[in-house]
Amino acid sequence: MQNPTVRTNRLSFVFAAVAISAVAAIFGGWSMWSGTDSKSPPHPPSSAGNTERFVGSSNCEECHAEQFQNYLQSGHARTFWSTRDFPLREQFDGLTFEDRERGKTFQYRANESGVDVSVPGVFGGDRFPLQFAFGSGEHAMTLMALTPDGSGTPVGIEHRVTWFSGMDRAALTPGQLGLKVQHEIEHFGRVIRGETLERCFGCHTTSCSIQDDTLVDLIPNVGCESCHSGGASHATLMADDPTATNAGFESRSWRTDKQISICAECHRGVNNIKPSQIRRDNAKIVRYQPVGLVQSKCYVKSQRLLCSTCHDPHQHAAKRSTRDYEQKCLQCHSADVSQAVQCSVSPSTGCISCHMPRVEIHPTISFHDHWIRIRGEADPPAIEEERE
Repeated sequence: MQNPTVRTNRLSFVFAAVAISAVAAIFGGWSMWSGTDSKSPPHPPSSAGNTERFVGSSNCEECHAEQFQNYLQSGHARTFWSTRDFPLREQFDGLTFEDRERGKTFQYRANESGVDVSVPGVFGGDRFPLQFAFGSGEHAMTLMALTPDGSGTPVGIEHRVTWFSGMDRAALTPGQLGLKVQHEIEHFGRVIRGETLERCFGCHTTSCSIQDDTLVDLIPNVGCESCHSGGASHATLMADDPTATNAGFESRSWRTDKQISICAECHRGVNNIKPSQIRRDNAKIVRYQPVGLVQSKCYVKSQRLLCSTCHDPHQHAAKRSTRDYEQKCLQCHSADVSQAVQCSVSPSTGCISCHMPRVEIHPTISFHDHWIRIRGEADPPAIEEERE
């Protein structure tokens, strides 16, 4: 899937650049899930001015076979798709979706170019191409279209309809309920423009550049070089001298609290949410795991709790059992640890269900609350789940 150039199909209709600029001013806020007007996330490492060539994750397997095989099972390996070959082609081919809020009907069709959709009465019924899909499909998958307006600034449409795996059906994309239509193009979804659009693609791919209706230098999904910049230099250095102590990677502070900031570049940090929204009763905080984590006493007092303390970044987090994660808690909270704070209710089990339970942020979509705390009535309700 490392096709260096993916050319998209132009729309069969034209809309005014001035109109799109006005729409973008209204709907420029980034967040597929939150629907807030919080700041955009920073670029991921792979697109932050890195001009080095990429070697691709598959080439890392030669020396890092275990990490690569674990990576293939993770959601990071399935974050970006062309609708020519994405997993939901059959579900969308012939699908009809009723947009009850607006009284419109979406009619989908799969073809050799991907997936397209039409809305009777909108643009004369012309078919709108939906070229890309974002998401692993574990929770949901949202379609995206590039729609250049002739200004040279990238323009995209986050489609109004998302496929939700837990419901096994299509429904309105989170954050789009209640959006008003000022221009016909908005019947198909939210207009996203310029740097905001580039950042959406940046967090779902290892490398790509948007040029009009084309993705150039595309390496899909979040690959090794999304985090390990300088893969080509590393490969060359190791080939010349396997014993070299300088790995050739860009220097990054992986083992300090800056690691959380690195993960937050795409998993959303404090720069992606208003300070007034960082409240224990705000269920949306659950979707901002790095934000919740740094509020926790476990983080503030330990000064050594990092994302990688519990999560191997090469593995799929859901593959590990609840008990595995509880053992991480007990490394600090057990009688065997000097001056440890032990739970007075259940000192050796139930850590996750009590202090980091799952919270539903959208029907059938839930995440563990990383704001580790003693929970009370002010906190969002937790989902009861069977102990693993």
